[in-house]
Amino acid sequence: MAESGSSSSSQFIFPSPTQLVSIKLDETNYLAWTAQFKPILKSHNLIGFIDGSNVCPAMFTDETAATNKSVNPAYITWQSRDQLLLSWIISSISPTLVASLYGLDTSLLAWQSLADRFASQSKSRISHLKRQLQNLQQGSLSCASYLTEAKFLADQLSAVGKLVDDDDLISFIIGGLNNTFTQFITSYSFHTWENSMSFFDFRSELLNHEIILNRHALVNPAPETSSFALFTNRQKSQPAR
Repeated sequence: MAESGSSSSSQFIFPSPTQLVSIKLDETNYLAWTAQFKPILKSHNLIGFIDGSNVCPAMFTDETAATNKSVNPAYITWQSRDQLLLSWIISSISPTLVASLYGLDTSLLAWQSLADRFASQSKSRISHLKRQLQNLQQGSLSCASYLTEAKFLADQLSAVGKLVDDDDLISFIIGGLNNTFTQFITSYSFHTWENSMSFFDFRSELLNHEIILNRHALVNPAPETSSFALFTNRQKSQPAR
C-alpha cells in the first residue's frame, strides 16, 4: 500500500504546472487561469481535492492504530498529494496574491479563497463576453477576421463552462453581418429551415460567398443568385442530415 502511494505520488512531481500554465494568476485573469489549470488537475486525478469530493481519510483507522500511533497510509498519501497541489497553486499565482493564502493549509481552502475573491469579477467577465458576442458587428472586417473574433469569444465562454452551441454562434454572427450579405442570410435561413448547419460548414459557405461577391464587385453584375447557388451546390454534394 505504502509503495503504491509513493509511486503514485511521484507522478505528480513532474511536470510542474508552471511549465504548463502560461498564465500566472493576477487580479485580472482568473477565468483564463482556471481554464488552463483545471485540465492539469483532471489529467492527474487531482480535481477532487479542489471540489471537495476527495475527502481526507482518517489519520488512524481504529483505536488500536491510534494507540500505537500507526498512521493510516491512505492519510499519508492524501496529505502528500494535497500539499503538492497547494504548492502548485501557490507557484502559479502572482506574489501579490500569495499573501492572501497565508494560513490556508489545504489546497481546497486555497482554491475556495481564490474563487471567492474573484467570484464577482468572474460573473462580470462572463457577462462582458456575452455582450461582446451578442453585439458583435462585422464593420470593416473581412469575413475571415469577423468569424475568428466571434469564435474566439465563444471559445472564451466555453472555457469557463458557458458553452455556446453552433446554432447560437451562427445566429450572433448573422446578426452582425454587413448589408452586402442580405441575400446570403436569406439563402441560409431557407436552406437551414429544417436542418441546422455546423459552424465549420457555415464558415465555409460564408467565405465562399465573400469570394463570389469580391469577384462580382470587379465587374459589377448583380450578385443576388450567388448565395443560393452556394447552398444548393453544397446540399447536392452532401447527404441530407
